[in-house]
Amino acid sequence: MLYEESSQAFKWQLSSLVELNSLRERANRRARDVLSREDAAPLEVYGFADTRGDRPKSTTDDQVVQLMSEHDPNYGPTKTSQARGSTALLTPSDETLLLSFYCSKIPLLIGPHATLPRCKRDAKVAATASLLFRRFYLSNSVMIHDPKTMLAAAAFLAAKVEDCMLDVRYLEMGTKEMNAPVPLTDILDAEIRLMKGIDFDLLVFSPYKTIVPIVEDLRTFLKSERGKGLVKWKKGEERQLEREDLRPVHDMAMKIVDDVIVSDIPLMYAPGEVGTAALVVANEDVCNNQRKGNDEDGGGGGVEGDKVESPEI
Repeated sequence: MLYEESSQAFKWQLSSLVELNSLRERANRRARDVLSREDAAPLEVYGFADTRGDRPKSTTDDQVVQLMSEHDPNYGPTKTSQARGSTALLTPSDETLLLSFYCSKIPLLIGPHATLPRCKRDAKVAATASLLFRRFYLSNSVMIHDPKTMLAAAAFLAAKVEDCMLDVRYLEMGTKEMNAPVPLTDILDAEIRLMKGIDFDLLVFSPYKTIVPIVEDLRTFLKSERGKGLVKWKKGEERQLEREDLRPVHDMAMKIVDDVIVSDIPLMYAPGEVGTAALVVANEDVCNNQRKGNDEDGGGGGVEGDKVESPEI
């Protein structure tokens, strides 16, 4: 399936930070309204399609993209009901910080950098889990749905989606290794709520999958007559571009995407855009590091002595 024809493109890719903030403000307001009611209102799971509403128009006004604060006259309730203890409620900014914190822990629970060896899986699993987790909280609030539990549920569901299955008991053990234990039964219950909150839409495209084909296309271009002029070799050396010459740029781009997947960026940009941007930044970093190394060595050396010095993307 082409990305342009997928639900991620026409449903889940947000138009701007304005839209992202609007969704989070509405999710936060719904939770505050429920928790401040004196009657025992049910704590529901809200589906994305049912709560999205009209898309706001994008704007370049920096003031507009700021999340609503308690000082806003239309802010609404700030404390829970007396029956719930009259405790202070989180602001949209508070929730956003919590989401960033918990999402940053997903690669430690599942993926190549998992704390528990039995939970080590391909990087795409962590990327899918992070995106499913953030999608859920576009229409729901951490004040109602514990992010620690939803984090484990997202990891379990992502492993299934990416056909990298693991026993849910390993995730329970993984949360204990992270000093944030989540019982097995809670993970299974949260998985159902997670799927409902994302409208049972499990299709996810990852930036990782775009880097390899872009690098292959770049390598082919740099071997052409037009592309050869963009390759700078060590001490003016001329030779045929080899497969490993772009390895430093590829590896650096993958590390950049490791950081990107736990941010809001995949919610607003296509995987191809994210992968291309990562490669551009990676190429600049590799070239700068090589120039620095050349200065320190008195004018020598590319990557590992004989690799391409600075192919520009």
